[in-house]
Amino acid sequence: MAIKQLTLDIKLRDDATFGNFVGTAGAVLADAGDWCYLWGTPGSGRSHLLQALCHQHPKSIYLNGLRRLSAEVLQGLEVMDVVCIDDVDEVMGDRDWEEGLFHLLNHVRDQGRRIVVSAPEPATRLAIELADLRSRLIAAESIRTDNLNDDEKLQVLMQRADNRGFRLGEEVGRFILSRASRDMRQLFDLLEKIELETLRQGKRVTIPFVKQTLSL
Repeated sequence: MAIKQLTLDIKLRDDATFGNFVGTAGAVLADAGDWCYLWGTPGSGRSHLLQALCHQHPKSIYLNGLRRLSAEVLQGLEVMDVVCIDDVDEVMGDRDWEEGLFHLLNHVRDQGRRIVVSAPEPATRLAIELADLRSRLIAAESIRTDNLNDDEKLQVLMQRADNRGFRLGEEVGRFILSRASRDMRQLFDLLEKIELETLRQGKRVTIPFVKQTLSL
């Protein structure tokens, strides 16, 4: 795994674990079979879960940003105990990628290894041109990430802030949720802005600070 990740310059986040995942999809994926299709809206934790699974297996690989990679990167990955491929929707319609994924799925299955691919929508909605690949992905065990309520989103934000080295109090977190979009990807972007300003100004994260920083 180290060689593959070094070559591809893809590193796992240290804080991406099953233990700090908020929602039920983590437990479902941890106990799932060897061939899974993980889907859910952007910001719902798909990348977190794929990396958490890789953390549990020394001989594993996590791939993302597929558009910038050649389909040749898939060759030989069946030797890994776990293969996790994020955002496969990015390369659907690309003949080389579709054929490469199809053959990899077959090789992994023949080797008795585990593979999980992810996308933001069900496999039935992907723009897949290769019929055999479509049937393989539809046949995989489908796992959907959680639609979090506000309390769970608050927990994720507070936990993420703690992992990044600053404190987001509950009152401040609820203020952000009451004024900002509920989309997790956008909430993470706001949290990053807060982090940068705390480093620049050396201030605690308070409601007035957040109002000024985020123009809320």
